[in-house]
Amino acid sequence: MSFHTLKTSGSSLKNIQFAIDAVSHNIANINTTGYKKQQPNFEAVVNAHAGMNDGLSGTAMSSNTTVFSQGSLKSTGTYSDLAINGEGFFGVQNSVGEVVYSRAGHFLIDRDGSMVDPAGDYLMSVNGSKITLPATAQSVEVGIDGQVNILFDVVSGYESYDQIQLATFMNPAGLEKIGNNNYRESLNSGTPIFSTAGEAGAKTSGTSIISGALELGNTNLSESLTELMAYQRSYQAVSRTSSTADEILQATINLAS
Repeated sequence: MSFHTLKTSGSSLKNIQFAIDAVSHNIANINTTGYKKQQPNFEAVVNAHAGMNDGLSGTAMSSNTTVFSQGSLKSTGTYSDLAINGEGFFGVQNSVGEVVYSRAGHFLIDRDGSMVDPAGDYLMSVNGSKITLPATAQSVEVGIDGQVNILFDVVSGYESYDQIQLATFMNPAGLEKIGNNNYRESLNSGTPIFSTAGEAGAKTSGTSIISGALELGNTNLSESLTELMAYQRSYQAVSRTSSTADEILQATINLAS
């Protein structure tokens, strides 16, 4: 019994540590642009047999789900900083031509006038091409529908120039994480459905793009700290159980020798 308890405790400690790491990561990224928190999920593992060589019983992490709830918005005053308020992802094209997806809207203007993220990946437009601003533009505005408006001269006023494309997925939790808060479509997520912010009939019908703002991480600090304390208490309790089982097993071995 004590040997089986040691095996079960070891498994539980490992899984609780995974959960502690996930929650700690969420807290550390609370102010990271476009970060989406990880939710560790557990399932019961029951061993139907008895004996020294049986498998483990107890709990095991079944998955570590990405939660795509809305994060808080932070004003920056820079027009190329874009926050999605609602459903959808920005599409960005990387150096190998692959389009990946992100909620991180910190964009810069490169030397060619293209809107790029810090890695140099291009923000995609509704035309399926990168958004490149003309060198003759005096001013640029981005509307809540993602419309990019250019001022060439004060007499003519702002002119519609391009529009930002958004993508939604049937199951966003199934997206593959590829680093830098970017995601790739997968069999679990389904293929991207393209639309624009505020488009009638689309999943983005209630979405707006806020220029001059960034979406921060969606971690709720008070909830995460409560979770962290609960996991730490569980870890301590299982550790005590493991220590007790170890003492009993050692005493049994000493008596038998």
